[in-house]
Amino acid sequence: MTHSSGNTPPSPSPSRPPRTHAAKAPLLAVVFVIVALLAIGIVPRITQKHALASEVRAATDTVVPVSVGKATRAKGGPISLPGTVQALHESIVYARSAGYVRRWYVDIGQHVRAGQLLADIESPELDQEVQQARATLKQATASLELARSDLERWRALDRDSAVSRQELDQKVAAYDVGTATVNAQRANLERLTSLQAYERITAPFTGTVTQRNLDVGTLVAPGAGGTSGGTPAGSSGQGLFRVAQTDTMRVYINVPQALAPAMHPGLKANVTLQERRDHVFGGTVVRTADALDPATRTLLVEVQVPNPDRMLLSGSYAQVEIDPGATVLPVTVPANALLVDANGTRVATLDANNVIHYHPVEIGRDYGAVVEILSGIEAEATIVLNPSDDLHDGTTVKPVRLTDADTKPTARASAGRGGSR
Repeated sequence: MTHSSGNTPPSPSPSRPPRTHAAKAPLLAVVFVIVALLAIGIVPRITQKHALASEVRAATDTVVPVSVGKATRAKGGPISLPGTVQALHESIVYARSAGYVRRWYVDIGQHVRAGQLLADIESPELDQEVQQARATLKQATASLELARSDLERWRALDRDSAVSRQELDQKVAAYDVGTATVNAQRANLERLTSLQAYERITAPFTGTVTQRNLDVGTLVAPGAGGTSGGTPAGSSGQGLFRVAQTDTMRVYINVPQALAPAMHPGLKANVTLQERRDHVFGGTVVRTADALDPATRTLLVEVQVPNPDRMLLSGSYAQVEIDPGATVLPVTVPANALLVDANGTRVATLDANNVIHYHPVEIGRDYGAVVEILSGIEAEATIVLNPSDDLHDGTTVKPVRLTDADTKPTARASAGRGGSR
């Protein structure tokens, strides 16, 4: 048996298996999660982008349909305008002499004739002044007679050279002074007598008493100053009586500028009241202001209406219908064609290529369903109804003409536009 000597190397131990597959498995899982997350976040974005692009292409290729109508010329015929009925003549009767009311003879609603006695004023101070003026006039007249007698005697003596020329001139001057004094006193008496006549308050013309502002014992004072509390009757703006001539009434109306050239005296008019719808009062245009009011662009027109039965009351609201005849009438558009925004009031029209163009317009009268256009567009222009904010100038659209029932604006739209204007 042989025994080895020295250090014998140890037997090799079994080798461990390689770690390649175990290390790659977690890495693949992380990569898979990252890819899944990217897919979840990116795929929907890509899908939305393609969908949005498709919608943009569809919107670009599709022409927006809009409802359209026509701007038409207003129909001719009679026009109806509101007005206020007024008396042909109306006067406030004031006092010319101060005093107290002794008696009044007429009350409101009574018909009076020109010169008829309305009231008596008692003015003792004025009566005494008249008596004093008469006495002073008699005194001045007596002095004048004495001066005349003296002058005649001195002229006779002057012919005999019994008096000097200076003494004769003094008598002539005394006579002239007496004549002037008599004339002054006579004028003063006439003035006071005229004032005394105003103690009788009379009607200035035939009419109806519409106001009475006095009673027995009321203190009245002359003048027609402004109204103020505590002032005597007759010295304030209300006066003693108000008399109105009501056998003929007049109605003032404001005619729009477009119809102003057709207004002239002689046109026939029909006046109606709301409480007397079954009765038409015939009238005539008698005059116009011949100038437009710059604030309202209207012409003031006066219509006179006979009122023999006194059915028309002063101050009544009335409707006046006038047929102006052949005249150039304004353009009208449906009320829902107006666009009111920061750029003002505009109307959208279509040209021959169906391209939208906005026009600033000036509005006239509002009839509710339609509105007058004084300037901005012409008749027969194609207009867009109910224009929206996303329709811009230069946009090409597809016009769709609606029926008459569809083009009428709703009550809310009409009220809103009417209120905004």
